[in-house]
Amino acid sequence: MNHTYIEEHQIADRYVMGTLPPEEAEIFEDHYLSCPQCLDRLELAESMQRGFKRAAGQDAARLVAARQLALVAWLARLSRSRQAATLLLALLVVAVVALPGALAWRRLGAVDRELAEARRALKQERERSTAGSQSAAEIGRLRSEIEANRGDLDRERQSREQAAQQLAQANEQLAQARVPQENAPLLYLGVTRGSGPDDLPVLHRPPGAGWAFLGFQVDPPFAGSYRWTLRNARGQELRHGTGLRPTDDEGSMSLSVPGSLLMPDDYTITIEGVGRPAATASRFVFRVRP
Repeated sequence: MNHTYIEEHQIADRYVMGTLPPEEAEIFEDHYLSCPQCLDRLELAESMQRGFKRAAGQDAARLVAARQLALVAWLARLSRSRQAATLLLALLVVAVVALPGALAWRRLGAVDRELAEARRALKQERERSTAGSQSAAEIGRLRSEIEANRGDLDRERQSREQAAQQLAQANEQLAQARVPQENAPLLYLGVTRGSGPDDLPVLHRPPGAGWAFLGFQVDPPFAGSYRWTLRNARGQELRHGTGLRPTDDEGSMSLSVPGSLLMPDDYTITIEGVGRPAATASRFVFRVRP
């Protein structure tokens, strides 16, 4: 049962007047209990029906009063025995006629109570639905916050694990650096002056976390200290420092490099005097093999 059918067949008005067949009345009751629009239409039909009944009641009251006056005048002309019989017959007629009307009023009152109960139930259902929607939205928001916090905790845990691994590796390297190393690779570098790639000095990479030692010599005049930079064959800077100083009057210097930094590749060390013009004092190239 849809709204077009309800409007075309005046279902709400017929339901209020009690002229709707029981089958259609039952279908309409199942429909309007969940339809605010039909509930409002029923309320309007009830109001109009009550207005019609009040107007009809007023007209009926005037008609009854006129008939009562005529009846009194007619009874006045009868004898007492005939008056008693007539009044008894009138009481019986009134009882028979009034009984269906009383039943109809009781039926209308029951319909009013059912409609009021349906409105209250619909209002409560709307309130529960609204509260349920708000609760679902709040639960969804809390779930999103929990998932975001969980992601932050996972990232924090990964960062701590990486930091712990790096710290363990640094501690291991530091511990090994404190222990004297036997057979540590040592390579003496000469200043590069246009030598070919096949003439590069070769350093064999130390196993594990060992260190390699590089020795070289710079040309005078000597600076108080030097800045050094280590780059690979692609020009990427790997390490640098500023505390390099000659160890003798001939400009000899030495540098230790962790073996983990020296993968098989070609490397360049540039030496610049600190406090002097930023010109390269010396350049040393070497090759690392497994």
